[in-house]
Amino acid sequence: MKNRIAFLSAVFVAFLGLRAAEAATDPDDPDEETVTVAAAAAGGVAGPWVVRAEGSLVDMRDDWLGIPGPEVGLTVGRDLTSRVSVELTGSSRHPNTDKSSWSAMAAARAVIVANRTGHHALTVAGGPMVEIAHPVHGTLPFGHAELAYVYRSSFGLTALAGAGVNVALASSAYVQPPPTSCPGDGDAFVFCLDFGPDTREIHGGDTSGTMRVAVGWQF
Repeated sequence: MKNRIAFLSAVFVAFLGLRAAEAATDPDDPDEETVTVAAAAAGGVAGPWVVRAEGSLVDMRDDWLGIPGPEVGLTVGRDLTSRVSVELTGSSRHPNTDKSSWSAMAAARAVIVANRTGHHALTVAGGPMVEIAHPVHGTLPFGHAELAYVYRSSFGLTALAGAGVNVALASSAYVQPPPTSCPGDGDAFVFCLDFGPDTREIHGGDTSGTMRVAVGWQF
């Protein structure tokens, strides 16, 4: 199952790369020209550069309930064409706690479909991500892919809402402790219960979900 998911993720990222290459090498694409002309006539978007403040939930398998951890970050990006852009994102996980860590991601984003003005678009994005100095898993590389709605106004405001998957490209050094034995070692004081470890292992090919929302400025 893990191999299938990793394969599908690789196909997804390869598809994104092909779309980006096609858009970059085909400036006379009539669809591209139609969108560009229509966007210009309607006021278009403010400019090629974007800065966004991000809030996201990322599962790093460091909660026994499997609840994704919160991250806040900043993205800087630039449009290469009206359909393709590149982005760099830096994030802080569990800021100001003893579980804090950092992450960095580079991604290419391509428009699947957009309205005639270019203000509303459904996009796909993918690229490498690195979790840095996680208190349990250490520094770990991932491949990231996502599907996201992007809004870009003619006066500069932009917003994003998306969800995706992270695929571990290596295994962490963390090893789960053996199951506790009764009596006295369970998670409950009266009853002998064990809900498993608070943190789970991450192996190469493992997948985890991620969601994010962002707001920023295009200029």
